[in-house]
Amino acid sequence: MNRQIIFYENHFIEFFKIQDDKVKMKIKNVLELIRQVNKVPEKFLKHLTGTDGIYEIRIEHNSNIFRIFCCFDKGNLVILFNAFQKKSQKTPSNEIEKAKRLKKQYFENIKMDKYSNITNFEQLIEVEHGKIGTENRNKYEENTQMFIISEMLKEARKEAKITQEQLAEKTGTKKSYISKIENGKGNIQISTLIRLFEVGLNRRIGLTFL
Repeated sequence: MNRQIIFYENHFIEFFKIQDDKVKMKIKNVLELIRQVNKVPEKFLKHLTGTDGIYEIRIEHNSNIFRIFCCFDKGNLVILFNAFQKKSQKTPSNEIEKAKRLKKQYFENIKMDKYSNITNFEQLIEVEHGKIGTENRNKYEENTQMFIISEMLKEARKEAKITQEQLAEKTGTKKSYISKIENGKGNIQISTLIRLFEVGLNRRIGLTFL
């Protein structure tokens, strides 16, 4: 195991630099343990109850107790947030709220950064939905194709000046089915698609296989 530990803004460094050398060494030892050990004992790293993915790094030196809040990103990446010396048994609520706020800011910034090098639409789709062939990309493409079909069907039907009920009667389907397709819901077979356009609307359609 070789985790990467990064600091979000300067909260941890501002805390670290004012500690004495012995405390600094203990902090570094614990961070090295977290970096190198796969299953870290709860003595040193524990999920903070009642939070969404915030952990506390637990450090003790003599009778002093220190806490560093952190979270995980992409499995092996540990992000350090605020740190403090614990004065009582109960963790200060203001420190917990600060960690929650910093975690939210961190992931919002990450989300915005992913758009920084996008120069075309294909790159945008890949960032938003993944590479071609992945589950998320396939779902996106299915949804967009359904949107295109529904909009083209509505447009063609209006140009033909017929109602959903009339189109359903001409093609042997139901008005509720036509309505469902025009609202971008459900699945449609290729044979039904061809029948709707060519038989019902007298429109030729083409299929492209890539």
